[in-house]
Amino acid sequence: MRKIQKYYDNTENNPPSKNIVKFINLKTPQGKAIELGCGAGRDTIYLIKNNWNVLAIDREDVEDRIKSRLGEQEYLERFRFQKQDFENLVLEENDLVVANYSLSFCNKNQFQELWNTIKNSILKNGYFVGNFFGVNDEWNGLKNDMVFLNKEQVMELFEDFELLEFEEDEGNRKNGMGVMKHWHLFWVVARKKNKF
Repeated sequence: MRKIQKYYDNTENNPPSKNIVKFINLKTPQGKAIELGCGAGRDTIYLIKNNWNVLAIDREDVEDRIKSRLGEQEYLERFRFQKQDFENLVLEENDLVVANYSLSFCNKNQFQELWNTIKNSILKNGYFVGNFFGVNDEWNGLKNDMVFLNKEQVMELFEDFELLEFEEDEGNRKNGMGVMKHWHLFWVVARKKNKF
């Protein structure tokens, strides 16, 4: 079995990410969402079941995996999938971009271009919900092409946003492959300012 398939198998029944639950609890008007690096679809499915239309994007073809878990026709009608990688990402305008455990896997030399693409795709008063790997993460130094940020660098990304939730989280937990690792994450819920 390919490693990535084992990861999807291990994570598809996980609860939605904590920042997505916080976002839904804000009771914002539903609209068009994009999830970047959707994986097995736990956040996509949670958004759809909370009346969002979701375009899920991943570098692997996980469309059928997510469809099989959505089941009901009304949910399937709110779901679309595209296979894309971050280094050549094209995004349509949206009300929400979700990116948990994904953006840090972009090649670090192309991360700023990726971030600009994301920021420009979000409509005025739209939202970003996601996380970023911090500099104290165990993988920093082991995976040289990945993106690791300190708190100030994360805050700089959101100069055109209002931060609604911001949490720095560090500790030892199992990863999606069931292996214990030291995590350092910044969790974000932010609204794009109406300034352009």
